[in-house]
Amino acid sequence: MFVKNFIVFEGLDGTGTTSQIRLLQEAFAARGLEQSVYFTCEPTGSPIGKLIREALSGATTLDAKTIAYLFGADRCEHIYGKDGILDQLKAGKVVFSDRYFFSSLAYQGLAAGRELAQVINGAFPLPEYLFFFDLPAKTAMERVEKRNAPLEIYEKESFQQQVATEYYKILQHYEKAAPDMQIIRIDAAESIAKIHETIWSIVQNVPIH
Repeated sequence: MFVKNFIVFEGLDGTGTTSQIRLLQEAFAARGLEQSVYFTCEPTGSPIGKLIREALSGATTLDAKTIAYLFGADRCEHIYGKDGILDQLKAGKVVFSDRYFFSSLAYQGLAAGRELAQVINGAFPLPEYLFFFDLPAKTAMERVEKRNAPLEIYEKESFQQQVATEYYKILQHYEKAAPDMQIIRIDAAESIAKIHETIWSIVQNVPIH
């Protein structure tokens, strides 16, 4: 099952999803449409999301399976909780999320086991559009390292290489299993402006109430 007007950005760390979300916010606001769209991300800013961020930063040590379950709990509230994704969609808004369960299938699938990741995330609804930001892991990690911020527990080039392989498998699976979900591959090596132009050419046609 996919949910109309729900759009997700996915990719390795450092591929530019967050920058493109910000540019979209600005583009909708410049056209007076900021009340018609809702932008969000995962992990969320909820107490569960904050605990996940502590674990990702290494400030709190948790088992990989615990992290996988925490992502699932955070996502469940993100979708079904008060003022969550489904509520925003029911209010007639187009919802954009920086990451969704595809990240868990890739990252937690490797760290905690594919079967567990699939069990936790298998029942969540699919987005209408999935934008995948494609970039070699080496290039993505070079970008991450230029941020001059502490690296997170998954931000190692060898692990990111494995995550990239998992993402490709996941995309191949959903291309066959969920043909109604539109998967759009973005060349994340292109300029920020060009990527924004490509994305805008697609999302500006999504119904805005």
